[in-house]
Parts: sequence; C-alpha cells; structure tokens
Amino acid sequence: MMNREDLIYKFVFDELSKDNSGHDHLHAMRVVKNARMILKTENGDENVIITACYLHDCIDKKLFEDITLQEKKVICLLQSLQYEEKEIEEVLYIMNNISFSSGKSTGLTNRNAQIVCDADRLDAIGAIGIIRTIEYGASRGRKFYHSDEIEKGSDCYSKETTIAHFYEKLLLLKDLMFTETAKQLAEQRTQFMKDFLNEFYNEIQSPSL
Repeated sequence: MMNREDLIYKFVFDELSKDNSGHDHLHAMRVVKNARMILKTENGDENVIITACYLHDCIDKKLFEDITLQEKKVICLLQSLQYEEKEIEEVLYIMNNISFSSGKSTGLTNRNAQIVCDADRLDAIGAIGIIRTIEYGASRGRKFYHSDEIEKGSDCYSKETTIAHFYEKLLLLKDLMFTETAKQLAEQRTQFMKDFLNEFYNEIQSPSL
C-alpha cells in the first residue's frame, strides 16, 4: 500500500513526467533531495517543505495553461491525504511565491518557503543547471548563442538565446540563497558554471569570464 509521499510522487509523475523543459518529475525529486540535505542543518516543517518541493511546478504558468484548475487538483490531492487546512494554505503559498521570474521570492520571510526556494534554486545551477537550461531553451526553440552576441559580450545577449539565461539568472542565484547550507553548496556549483562558460568561450575563441 502506498504511503502519503508515494501518492504525492505519483501525482507529480502524472502531471510532469512528459515535460521536456527541465521541469519534470525528476527535477521535483532532486529538489526534494536538496531540501532534505538543507534540513539536516536548518530548522523547518519537513512535512510542508517536502510536500511543496514535490508539487512546486504543478501550478507553474510556464507549464500549464489553466492554473486555477491545477490549484484545484493540488488542493483535492492534499485534502484526500488528510492534510490540515493550514498546511494546504502554506503549501500553496510556497508554490505561488518561490518563482525567480515572479520577483516574489526576494522578499520571502517564511522559513519553510525559504528552504523550498533554496532547494529549487540549487537544482537551477551547477552541472544539472546547465543541462536544464539547455533543455529549456531547446524546448522553446532557442539557439544557445548567436556569434555576433558572443563578440560583444554578456551585456548584449538577447533573451532569444539560451546563454543569456546564465547572466540574467543562474550566476546571480548564489547571492540570493537564504540558508547557509544552500549558500555553501551554491558556491561550488556556480564556479562549475563559470568553468563551463570559460571552456565554451575558449573553444570558440571568445573572451572568458
């Protein structure tokens, strides 16, 4: 018989397993893993945090057209699993407020939300972050770079290319982490991305970082 976490995972798998933009069920599982790592040294409500980590992309407007329907599905799931109303409200709050693109995450004061946000951001950087960025760009039909932009430098990258995402978001995330654990992990992952970009520039004979 499946336990509560198994049933949440099944829901996430059904909703996201066909995604090809770097937001699939495997991403959700890695975010859960990151959160559990953070919780070893940081305090938070593990039940709420892990639940939100699994579900956080299930109401993402980049992935779903009908966000209201998605929220209803999440609420029905959690109610069926006997979550308390205040827990459901907090999970939904976290899901609606951790997105980098929305700008809401910069002002987070809820500790559970901060931990989920850090866990999600850690999966956006490092080797996995590079892969996910390329996956997302490809899913939107974007080229990785234009040669004329490379010659002009990072200030001239177009949002039509994937490489711009490194400068607009990924290289900034290490300074936006909330927990000390995530900050430490982010340092190494950010350096890996810089090394990747430097190797990329070396191979096409353009200036390095």
